[in-house]
Amino acid sequence: MNESLMKEISRGTTQRRKQFMPCCPDSKSHPDASRGPIVPMHTLLRIILLILAVGLSPRVFATTPSIATRLTSGRADQVGVDVELLSKAASMIRESVTEDEIPGAVILIARNGKIILHQAFGHRDLQRTQRMKPDSLFRMASNSKAITAAGIMLLVEDGKLDLDKPVGTYLKAFRNERWNEITLRHLLTHTSGIRIKPLFFTPVLQKSATHPQAPDLRLEVNRFSASAPLEPAGKTYSYNNACYNTLAAVIEEVTGSYKHHLHDRIYQPLGMLDSCNHESDADHNRMSTVLRRQRDGTWSKVWKPGDAPDWPFPRGSGGMVSSARDYALFCQMLLNRGQYGGQQILSSDSVAEMTSPQTRHCEAAINYGLGWKVSELGGIFSHSGSDGTFVWVDPNRDLIGMVLTQCNGTKPPRTEFRKLVESACIQPERGVDEIHNK
Repeated sequence: MNESLMKEISRGTTQRRKQFMPCCPDSKSHPDASRGPIVPMHTLLRIILLILAVGLSPRVFATTPSIATRLTSGRADQVGVDVELLSKAASMIRESVTEDEIPGAVILIARNGKIILHQAFGHRDLQRTQRMKPDSLFRMASNSKAITAAGIMLLVEDGKLDLDKPVGTYLKAFRNERWNEITLRHLLTHTSGIRIKPLFFTPVLQKSATHPQAPDLRLEVNRFSASAPLEPAGKTYSYNNACYNTLAAVIEEVTGSYKHHLHDRIYQPLGMLDSCNHESDADHNRMSTVLRRQRDGTWSKVWKPGDAPDWPFPRGSGGMVSSARDYALFCQMLLNRGQYGGQQILSSDSVAEMTSPQTRHCEAAINYGLGWKVSELGGIFSHSGSDGTFVWVDPNRDLIGMVLTQCNGTKPPRTEFRKLVESACIQPERGVDEIHNK
């Protein structure tokens, strides 16, 4: 609230109180003295109208924060969702599995903090001997990016990072002419102008007298510093995995460990007990085989539980392993404006930054926030992963949705599924102001 305005309102209130106080030289003798000065109702109304006239936010007067919603099981009809339409949406994914469009899937829908749909279909192995289960684990691929972005924002809150400082501020190898104009925000929004195609240059460095710590995330990321941007920073959008791996290296440089930072600051406080950032740390007994459709219509294995990890170290562009419910906990925390389980995991400002288009800072980031695809303030934010995962969050409907598969290069009917789920939400939507004031 504007300080001078506050003083004016306070002064006016005091004057009116004096004006309408009963004439009583000895206030102690007055029967109403214990209740303080009496202000007529019409005066209070005038003060309220003055406040409304200057457009003050209702948040100014909030004395206690709203209680953050916890994710629990519930029924569709309890949260304004049409049961028949929701069932129809689930049947769409089931039929895709039955018709072998996808080998298996887990779907989850939550609204108003209630998980109203959580089902598994099909199998999670090439031989089709292991059924997909609701708690099956998935390689989340690029759905890892939202987690990496959250990890960065936590360090911004700690005062250890600045989104608008050059990458070289934190990684010495990047203190050169090529990277001088590229900031952490450019990496987060895919607007850096860098066009490095692979996740890392190969072959990766091996342990030697020169590189005793190899193979190592920071060593590999430092190799990117020799690549010059092909476009001015902030002017063009080009999805780039190498830039998110660079962000992971920044986290590792500042905290000592990318994966431990995410575990300690996000997974553990949220109760995301199934989540980690490297296949070597995951429960392979619950993981799914990643499959790819062949030209003849059959499926072939890309990666199966027990195989070596794709890379010998965690990365920021992908690599997260999680379950549907675990990832839903992260999404619910974002819907709660950073709160969960009585803790403020992320600040509300960080959540707003992550889930808003970044055009104020990077003109090319029209459809991207920080780790999420988003086109409008207060609108749906979503992301997919190359191994077949898809997650969306709809603040207007207080809705979380996901379709998790492990079929690289083949998409389930996720757009149609999402549309059916949205049409099933019959309860009125919330406005943008209500979302931000939640």
